[in-house]
Amino acid sequence: MKGPGSPIKIEVADIEELLLLTSSMRSTIIHLDEEKRLAYCFLIPLVSLTPIIYYCKLDKIPEKRFAYINRVTGEVRFGDRPSTEPNEISILMVRARSGEIL
Repeated sequence: MKGPGSPIKIEVADIEELLLLTSSMRSTIIHLDEEKRLAYCFLIPLVSLTPIIYYCKLDKIPEKRFAYINRVTGEVRFGDRPSTEPNEISILMVRARSGEIL
């Protein structure tokens, strides 16, 4: 059993699900671990000190720096700069090493 404050880890189906989930959070950053072929994001609920890590396994590491989610259609696309479209949320994807987190 994990101690208090140990992260809760939840695997989602794929990168699109992780992007949709991240688009609804306060912090819109996805971490990409190229070595382990994982993508993950953190949520720290306001009423708890226990962080939640949502993650997915990747078949292919996205090459672009940003993912865009259209709030109206749910369409996902990728690019190298933040989107200026009013209906899109830009999600930064940073390269990181997850270490022992995952």
